Amino acid sequence: MTLPQRIAIVDDEPSVRSGLSNLLRSDGYSTVCFASAEALLADPGALTDAALLVIDIKLKGMSGFELFNHIKNHAASAAPVIFISGHGDEQMQRYALDRGAAAFLRKPIDIEQLLNHIQNELRSGKT
Repeated sequence: MTLPQRIAIVDDEPSVRSGLSNLLRSDGYSTVCFASAEALLADPGALTDAALLVIDIKLKGMSGFELFNHIKNHAASAAPVIFISGHGDEQMQRYALDRGAAAFLRKPIDIEQLLNHIQNELRSGKT
């Protein structure tokens, strides 16, 4: 038996964290949630255990983009990142994708689109 792939969710809104976690768990994934970038970075196994990260752009403290840059600069092998944002625009989307994000989704999140991006990233062997 193989363990489900773990997805780390970083969002400062408790309802978004719990909603995404419940959705992904019902689709067979393991999840771990963090209320801030700092909380993710404080967990020693969070980055090494994550097959994929879902990160909100606008977080209290370190922003999602700052977290992404930190991960890219300090992680031995970075898991793919899907950005989500309730405040995103085309410029933010271009910025994220140009820097290597797997996807950029605006809130409210299209669940089918999210699941398709996750499946494609995990299936592609980038993790």
